[in-house]
Amino acid sequence: MKQVIIEQKRDTEIIASPDLLVVGSGPAGVCAAIAASRLGAKTLLIEKYGFVGGNLTTAMVNPIFTFHDIHGRQIISGVANEIVSRLFSNGFSPGYVTDLTFDNASMTPFDSEGCKTVLFKMLEETGVDLLLHTLVVDAITTNGKVSAVIIESKSGRQAICPKYVIDCSADGDVAVHAGANYILGDGIEGIMQPATLYFRIGGVDRIELKNWMKLNRSLLKENPTDEEIDSQKAIALMGLNQLISKAISAGELDKEIAPRILMYELPHNQFSVNTTRLQNIDGTNTRDITKAEIVLRKQVIQTFHFIRKYIGGFNDSYIIDSGIQVGIRETRHIICDYTLTKDDILNGTSFNDGIACGTFAIDIHPPKGRLQIFTGSGKKVYEIPYRCLLPIGIDNLLVAGRCISATHEAYGSIRVMATCMAMGQGAGVAAALIIHKGITTREINVEELKSELIKQGQYILNEHLDEIIDKNLILKKRNNNGQNTGFYNPFLNQ
Repeated sequence: MKQVIIEQKRDTEIIASPDLLVVGSGPAGVCAAIAASRLGAKTLLIEKYGFVGGNLTTAMVNPIFTFHDIHGRQIISGVANEIVSRLFSNGFSPGYVTDLTFDNASMTPFDSEGCKTVLFKMLEETGVDLLLHTLVVDAITTNGKVSAVIIESKSGRQAICPKYVIDCSADGDVAVHAGANYILGDGIEGIMQPATLYFRIGGVDRIELKNWMKLNRSLLKENPTDEEIDSQKAIALMGLNQLISKAISAGELDKEIAPRILMYELPHNQFSVNTTRLQNIDGTNTRDITKAEIVLRKQVIQTFHFIRKYIGGFNDSYIIDSGIQVGIRETRHIICDYTLTKDDILNGTSFNDGIACGTFAIDIHPPKGRLQIFTGSGKKVYEIPYRCLLPIGIDNLLVAGRCISATHEAYGSIRVMATCMAMGQGAGVAAALIIHKGITTREINVEELKSELIKQGQYILNEHLDEIIDKNLILKKRNNNGQNTGFYNPFLNQ
């Protein structure tokens, strides 16, 4: 039987009563707060770390995927595009560039430190009230509405009583505390995509690296040509799965590490590495997260030594840093009025209440086994309906980001940062319109919502919008077989 203590009853101070409380300042939360505040909603954004950005800055996930379909058409714009434009103009990103790793029309490498300052500035300009070092620990629901969110910080235990809430906590913390139902991971066994810790390497000789890639192209995905390697504005490298296997057998690498090296060039001659991996981690369980932090930091050192040993250009390289927390790909999917499915992604489904688009592949890092599912990005453009943001039974709460209502397969696509930015803007605009009318989240006029989103630059299907086409981003290689990479596409015939 669980042992408990009885805490003394206490009064909890209410420190704020904003129109809108946005919980979590990741890609979805930042865009939601900016969009809502620009429409006049008194917005408070709270974040558990000492800076904003979520996976953009805390877990150092890099680059951002993906803003374009295979025809070079930009299908995510709005606030997300503004963030990229500011990163570019400040020298923190090369902008939208080609990708030689997965079948993506575009990728957006960026400097995570610069990203922090860009996001802070945008929040300040739009008048968003920001509270850092603040953790949500509970929520109180009254008559089907969130009436208070309980927080804890260095200032103690306090309460915020907002009119409306957008939960962008990634794990759906507010929604769960408020009583929303959810599925964990695949919804059957509760298994989830594995955790990964990104790290950055400096001191790379990029000329030597490119020469090595040309001499060792047979080790890389799809044997890239000299022209493909030379034309990259930012080097992207994926492969070496046979060498990885040998290194695991020799005890040089952890047996759970990803079966390939995957790295991307960032501004200022830095490289981001996405190779560490640990399965059977529940990102809502502190013991599991602790285990992941310890194991994956060991894997970082192993991976770095492997890269220096086998890849040219890294002789004088060094580790700059790693994420301040492990990257958690999947936890809770809040059950909402509609659940996005695999078929919605593969068929490019549009909805009468579609508020954001996505085109990233169904990308499932294996909860079990070694092979990664990757369907190829940009073949279909699908919409995320507003109903996926509405937790059943709660009338003043929206969810946005990776905790929206989606199946395990569909989630493999919607979880990436560009798509989360788009749905964050959709949620923020919706919240502002609702606030001005004093209605519930389900009473919104969807056509009015879509009209305002389009006015703000959001791309929505079937609206006869002017299209932005970048001919340099038209994808030439499609339906690749994952040679030297350890991924496959089980839905290719579909």
